[in-house]
Amino acid sequence: MTSRIKILPPSVVEKIAAGEVVERPASVVKELLENSIDAGAKKISIHVKGGGIREIRISDDGCGMSREEVLLAVKRHATSKISDAEDLDRITTLGFRGEALPSIAAVSRMEIITRRKEDIVGTKVVLEGGEIKKVEDIGAPVGTSVVVRDLFYNTPARRKFLKGEKREFYYIASLVEKYALLYAQIHIKLINEGRTVIDVPPSDLRTRVMKLWGADIARDMVEIDGGKEIKLHGLVSKPFRTRKDRSRMIIFVNGRYVKNKVLEDAVLEGYGTLLFRDSYPYVVLMLQISPEEIDVNVHPAKLYVKFKDENRVRQEISKLIWESLTARENIPSTVKMGSEERAPLVKEEMKLTQERIVEFEVEGSTHPRRIEDYLPKMRTLPMEVLGQVADTYIILKSPEGLVIVDQHAAHERIRYERFLRDVKEGKSQQLLEPIVLNLNFSDYQRALEIKDELRRYGFIIEDFGNNAVIVRAIPPLLTKKDAEEAIREVVSLGPRALQERRDEIIKLISCKGAIKANQKLSTFEMEELINQLLRCENPYTCPHGRPTMIKLKVEDLEKMFKRKE
Repeated sequence: MTSRIKILPPSVVEKIAAGEVVERPASVVKELLENSIDAGAKKISIHVKGGGIREIRISDDGCGMSREEVLLAVKRHATSKISDAEDLDRITTLGFRGEALPSIAAVSRMEIITRRKEDIVGTKVVLEGGEIKKVEDIGAPVGTSVVVRDLFYNTPARRKFLKGEKREFYYIASLVEKYALLYAQIHIKLINEGRTVIDVPPSDLRTRVMKLWGADIARDMVEIDGGKEIKLHGLVSKPFRTRKDRSRMIIFVNGRYVKNKVLEDAVLEGYGTLLFRDSYPYVVLMLQISPEEIDVNVHPAKLYVKFKDENRVRQEISKLIWESLTARENIPSTVKMGSEERAPLVKEEMKLTQERIVEFEVEGSTHPRRIEDYLPKMRTLPMEVLGQVADTYIILKSPEGLVIVDQHAAHERIRYERFLRDVKEGKSQQLLEPIVLNLNFSDYQRALEIKDELRRYGFIIEDFGNNAVIVRAIPPLLTKKDAEEAIREVVSLGPRALQERRDEIIKLISCKGAIKANQKLSTFEMEELINQLLRCENPYTCPHGRPTMIKLKVEDLEKMFKRKE
């Protein structure tokens, strides 16, 4: 009987192993980018064609390799990073397996040109399907240039599972953006089809955030720098500067970008109750921990890490973030709709001086209105306003007892119903001074993709070039500042959400600019708010389902005071 078990040929083994490391073009970029960083490069250029499927070219000015070294580097498990098994417990470099170059070469046509400073000439190696086809001397600058062409040309089954060229480049751009944020001392350039997408010279982290994510976000970030055995350094956004997803929560461990829910949850725990539900901060953090305390060898592409003591890491991170957020005056203490000030989020910080004029919009004007504008319209309410508790709840006297209104939930309901009407009627407010919105590359692409859909909601935007769009019209309900925030959040959700989650989008947009908790209101303002709430079709809940008001009947009060059983 013939044995059905056999040893696979080396070429098949290499292709299988390559699949563990190289999932898509972005995987190639990640491995080669990390190699350049390990080589001490001060300048790295990434050129992409055909979403990285047709060609990826990464050049650096790092230390380079000799002829002997480069010929060893394209063999599996050849590495300069470790020597024995014990070294796995103290890894300080990004690459260490010796799998990147041979794995990529096994499923592509690869060309490597490299030269060390001490060498007169460089070395050129040409490979195809992992097999060396040519080795020759060549004139070259110090450093290394790797060209990867026709990715997965010899594994068509893997190639057919790739997305389109635009989507694959999106993955590359997102990855490069992450490394550009952390390695601010390195000049990183990303060029797609001859067009420069990312070009960031050496700077500090905040400057990198400004260039890649925008000046507003960079300004609204708090520095984190602390810890002893577990050190944490970077920037996190103030509680009011958030997104609807975790895509801007970027965390590095010992210089390596990783996906780790423990770390993300630790960051969110550090914010405590400062964040609104389903909101996520902008985060760029570098965690430094003893290499012996983590295992980076749990995933072929090194995307995941495992901590020996997860609870300790989690507690330390959340503590450092909480202390940094609360130790500085980074949380606004007042709110003026239409100004730079934002919704207060920590009660102890909320002090509203008597001389400050409170402004807010409830009728839908594109400009904040002062209470004097409402005086002619005041009328007798079916319920009498008694006052405000904790600058959040409005207390009313009714014939049945007491009614307590959540001012934020109430105003959300008012704005939601008005925005529904505006969308139905196709209303839009032209801007005398259009808004120029600078976005990162991925959000810029999304914005152009959904600009026609955004018109249904009252936004008219056009391409402005250089990762920017110009906003010419906005919903009448919003101020310019609220409109800018709404566009950023809607864009972050993507095209599918805009089509499939219409009600959620309407809620998101309409709730921008609503009166917040901890905002002091005058009696006239409270009366006008209640007037408009009672005219709503459903005055009893906010768009998210929370109650806008609760009632304490006289008989309830009598029972509480033991007057009746």
